[in-house]
Amino acid sequence: MGDNSNVLLFEYSEEYPTMLSNFGMGNRLINYYRRKDTEDNARPKLEIGETAVLLTQDKSPFSVFGDVEKGEIMPTLHNGMFRAPVFKQDAKHTDFLVIRSTTGTEGTQWFMRNIGNLYVVGQEFPSVEVPGTHSRKVTEAAKRRLKAISYRIYSKNLDSRTKGAPLTNERIRQHLPGTDIAQNRGKMREFMAYNKDAQSWEPKRGEVVPDAATIRGWIKPEDICLLDSMQVGHRHLQDAGYNKDEKEVDGDEDEERDGQSIEQQLAPWQTTKNFLNACQGKAMLQLHGEGDPSGRGEAFSFIKTSMKGGFKAIGESVEDKLDAKKLKELGGHSYNVARQQKAYEDAIKRVWEAQKSSLSATVELSDAEMDDDDEPETTYSHDRTPRSGFGTPAASGRRDDDTMSQFSRFSASEGKGKILKIVRVSRDKYGTEVRDEEIVRDARVMREYVKRRRQQEFSQISLENMEFTGDKEKDAILEKLAREELARLERNKERRHAREKAKGIHSSITGGTPSAAGSPSTTAGGTGKTAGTQRKCANCGQVGHIKTNKKLCPMLNGTMKQDDGFGDSAFGSISATPAP
Repeated sequence: MGDNSNVLLFEYSEEYPTMLSNFGMGNRLINYYRRKDTEDNARPKLEIGETAVLLTQDKSPFSVFGDVEKGEIMPTLHNGMFRAPVFKQDAKHTDFLVIRSTTGTEGTQWFMRNIGNLYVVGQEFPSVEVPGTHSRKVTEAAKRRLKAISYRIYSKNLDSRTKGAPLTNERIRQHLPGTDIAQNRGKMREFMAYNKDAQSWEPKRGEVVPDAATIRGWIKPEDICLLDSMQVGHRHLQDAGYNKDEKEVDGDEDEERDGQSIEQQLAPWQTTKNFLNACQGKAMLQLHGEGDPSGRGEAFSFIKTSMKGGFKAIGESVEDKLDAKKLKELGGHSYNVARQQKAYEDAIKRVWEAQKSSLSATVELSDAEMDDDDEPETTYSHDRTPRSGFGTPAASGRRDDDTMSQFSRFSASEGKGKILKIVRVSRDKYGTEVRDEEIVRDARVMREYVKRRRQQEFSQISLENMEFTGDKEKDAILEKLAREELARLERNKERRHAREKAKGIHSSITGGTPSAAGSPSTTAGGTGKTAGTQRKCANCGQVGHIKTNKKLCPMLNGTMKQDDGFGDSAFGSISATPAP
């Protein structure tokens, strides 16, 4: 930060970026320039950043979610985790960068620098996937970190200049808070041996202690940043009331994904995976809606949607897709692939252009335009018969505030201008009604209170005698409960039919006359366990084994002639004819 050095200040447009670099890590500022035509040999050079020239046919550095137009220069912040477009802004002449430096000898010193280079960073486009909680990437990174720490301590102890304490279990535990000695001991045995006499760990016999560069390569700085991002997302889910570890959702399981809340779908391991799959054409994103970090159509929503008619443009609803006139136009289908792809690409272009226009604008907004609208307070009354019902909860869901990101809606800033007034009504020892009011301003306390209060009210609802009250919010919740109960009953019905079908197949195989040894009806190995597979054999057509199973297939073990019943064996099972 010397007087002769260049200083770049980057402000992220996302309130909570998915990934952030740590101190000491490098970022590159690349100025992408796309040639106007084949004869264009220009290579424009900006004051800051390196120039990368794109040919007219080259793919966009932002994949399908943004493009560099011909003759345009797009500065981009690039590192090993993400790339994001950046937009230069002019700092005010009244703004300065103030630096505080504190040392043990000179105390505190203050320095003031001019702000010469100011950029605003657009939405991050992930280049790697954030690992999910308890995933293999997390466990492997933990093992590599333990290995690196162990070898560093051991190497430092060997050096006479930096000789320190030996590599003991207690010293390892100090570097890994939250772990115990027994847990670390099991992992240490994979690459080191324990010396009982010295009560310390040593490399196994024949193992060579790697050099510092090799040890440093086991754990990359990006790995730590990705783990930090995972922990932030996991903590956010816990603060939102999701205490159980959330498993990753398979992209093909639309029903399972639909059952997740918006907070679960916005977990960093979900959004990064969705984005990377969408860049490869394996998935489709919603692009707009609750997952939009800008809340105003100036950034992309990385929430996944179905590729089979799941994408809906702004203003389009499911009813529009099922409209009789539109169905006729689409030839009776609920959607048209080409038309959906065209709408998808148009929406991407619209969001990209909106982000560029907003972040490159130099118009200063007034404080009045940035203030949030006042919101009514929420009152919950406690009595012998609760009267609060389903009023608008203070922190029961997400705020419809365009200035809030998807994370800030559940953060502590949600409580700004919003309170929860709890009214408790009871009777004293004289039978007089006493009202006690309590004001809660902490967003997390409000959210947890409303959640438990609703759980208490829902537990008293009987689905058999459920009646709609006319309250839109309460009726919507009751309708959701009814749908969930119906879905549960349908799943139970399908599982019951599957079990009955499986029992029917089994009885059809085993219920007849006992066949010769080696047939599908015989128990495997004489242990009483029937064959577990329900696949059909391509040789004999029977169910219970495959064509390469010599023990069970009568065609292979000689219990059936090759020419018996071959007429319709390709489409159905045939009866086994024992060989004479």
